Amino acid sequence: MIRTLALVLTLALAAPLFAASSEPVPVVMDQVIDAALADSSAYALLEELCDVAGPRLSGSANYELAVEWALERMTDAGLANVRREPVTVPHWVRGDESAWLLEPHPSRLTMIGLGGSVGTPPGGIEADVLVVSDFDELEARADEAAGRFVLFDAPWDGYGRTVRYRTQGAIAAARHGAVGSLIRSVTPARDCTPHTGVMSYDEGDTIPRIPAAALAVEDAARLHRQFDRGLPVRVRLEMEAKWHDDVLSSNVVGELPGRESPEEIVVVSGHFDSWDAGCGAHDDGAGCVIAMEATALLHRMGLQPRRTIRVVLFADEEMTQTGGKAYAADHADELANHVAAIESDSGAFPPRGFTVSGDSLSIAKLAELAAPLESMGASSVSAGWGGVDISFLAKAGVPLIGHRTDNEGYFDYHHGPSDTIDKVDPADLQRNVAVVAALLWALAESESPLR
Repeated sequence: MIRTLALVLTLALAAPLFAASSEPVPVVMDQVIDAALADSSAYALLEELCDVAGPRLSGSANYELAVEWALERMTDAGLANVRREPVTVPHWVRGDESAWLLEPHPSRLTMIGLGGSVGTPPGGIEADVLVVSDFDELEARADEAAGRFVLFDAPWDGYGRTVRYRTQGAIAAARHGAVGSLIRSVTPARDCTPHTGVMSYDEGDTIPRIPAAALAVEDAARLHRQFDRGLPVRVRLEMEAKWHDDVLSSNVVGELPGRESPEEIVVVSGHFDSWDAGCGAHDDGAGCVIAMEATALLHRMGLQPRRTIRVVLFADEEMTQTGGKAYAADHADELANHVAAIESDSGAFPPRGFTVSGDSLSIAKLAELAAPLESMGASSVSAGWGGVDISFLAKAGVPLIGHRTDNEGYFDYHHGPSDTIDKVDPADLQRNVAVVAALLWALAESESPLR
């Protein structure tokens, strides 16, 4: 503790001298970690974001409040070239919504409309329910679907396998004449909290667009039991969901300029939009704050890396990824100078390491750079997904790095009203700032770039 406090005091008093330090990269990484762990500003920043802007749905007034907040906070932190970069985003509004079980007994159901769904006619839709466990069962009972709601009560089987009922359920149900699609929320938690997320319709005009909603796990299980008992299961669904014209929004960008090769860029990012349930604290307010605070920490320490570090807070990841697409298009001329891009979108749980979407040499090089993070339990580097928003940089050959956490409980909160600031552990959030800041220094300072 004495060594840490002494380090922070020394950096505060002699920051300009520290910028010219000739210490090896691993030594500076250790110093960055010490400075980060002696700090506690990340949680206050995330708390402020959640309180000032709340949920940040693409195209909403709340998202624009968040943009103004980020511009002010990055400017206050001393970052350079802080700016908006215009993006045209989709604008879907949920409106009022409800679901009621009418038979075998009256009961309000805990539901949430899926992102991008059409609404119901005024007064809602009232229909019997066909309950199935998977797509195969729907196909086997397809002749029972017409004029009914289809409820997919698919048990949790990992996010990648379970989420298809959210994204494809309305298409499958409508193909057989269903009037609406219901799903068991995509979560391993057994609670009364519904979880939303984007859904899809068939791009042609041959399959009708029907309303789609998620039920809390408990309610989906109850309807399934009633159905299996041979009881009549009848539901009324009301949704005001509506698509509006696209609106002009923005990505938010700020930089820590490089001292020798400022044209070479390391991107650190998160997605700034969230669903309109909860406050998007883990998904992805935490990732954005980690990116902002990791870069600001280096600046507070008086560290100016060889290459430029660019913070990018992406718009519209949750719906159509226009923020990531726009960044790749707007910066096409300089993508050859992007030496790496990090995306943080796995919550603020204990840091575990990084995945890399790149060739074997990139993976080996990153493992070498990340070795000093072993003391933080975050030196694991493996091949894998970098991130949704930065994926559009892949064609330009940019090595893509996904920041990974021990997020076993992530999907308990994911896309739900419980994704709020109280679910974030301040110490874990600060540890993530530490490891991302240290890796940023290594990527931006090392003599040979990652690629």
